[in-house]
Amino acid sequence: MIDNIHTQGVLLINALGPVITTSSHESSPLRWSEGVFPALKILSDERVYRLFVLCEASHKEKIEALLPTLGDQGITIEKLVTDISEIENLDYEHSHFIGLEDTTQLNFVHFTSWGDIISLFSSAQLLSKRSATIQRSTKETSISITCTLDGSGKGVISTGLPFFDHMLDQIARHGHLDVDINCQGDLDIDEHHTVEDVAITLGEAVKQALGDKKGIARYGFALVPMDEALAQVAIDFSNRPWFVWEVEFTREMVGNFPTELLTHFFKSFSDEARCTLHMKVGKANTHHQAEALCKAFAKALRHAVMRYPKADALPSTKGLL
Repeated sequence: MIDNIHTQGVLLINALGPVITTSSHESSPLRWSEGVFPALKILSDERVYRLFVLCEASHKEKIEALLPTLGDQGITIEKLVTDISEIENLDYEHSHFIGLEDTTQLNFVHFTSWGDIISLFSSAQLLSKRSATIQRSTKETSISITCTLDGSGKGVISTGLPFFDHMLDQIARHGHLDVDINCQGDLDIDEHHTVEDVAITLGEAVKQALGDKKGIARYGFALVPMDEALAQVAIDFSNRPWFVWEVEFTREMVGNFPTELLTHFFKSFSDEARCTLHMKVGKANTHHQAEALCKAFAKALRHAVMRYPKADALPSTKGLL
């Protein structure tokens, strides 16, 4: 079992100033700071940082009542805290406190405007999108795949295998990837060639999109439940392909899809993307096993390919990946 779940860096945002403003009159209502909604929406959607809001204990109840408004705007604030000790798995190196004065042990950023904050922390503002298009044609399949690592979770997928399309869509959605996959395969013979060649081409696209890998997290871990099924996935873009599969499916088929081909899909991806990949799920409903594995893979992949803004170091002490 994976004991430590990977977490991103944290943006701890002081409530008073960056998020809400107030006057010296105690009876004056709290007001949202200018630009707070669109800025937090950008940071929330990108998922580069976990977002927390810090407030004094005496203000917590009043500010807590305002936070659902952020949720209505599609903004995910993980927690309202009164002290940084309330933040679990805090990565001090990659975390920052945004406020009007330095009151925490985190890297301090003085708040001037949300425009300035976005220019500092939005990967969309600072980093070009990583994308690759791969075309692969053999006597068995003809495949075209475009994969954008810094996407929004949109999948346009057609392989001729409905359940496989559904799993690939889960990978796109939960991995926050934009993928366009079209495969014409010899399904009149077998599903094997289609599944294998899609995995090879997708792995090649991810490898190419990663480029020199500078600034990426490199490692990704995820623990994903789906009802009674619990899937665990760990990935390392180490340039050393290795595959560990601790899965025993309870049925040979899900609909018309042979479950043994999922093993082959992830093994082929690992080989072509040149990553270490560990996958595990307990006995459960077969559909739940497969879907939980694909969602956990997606989330682990998202974490591993994530880049911190302005980080350009290669995540290796050897200086080579």
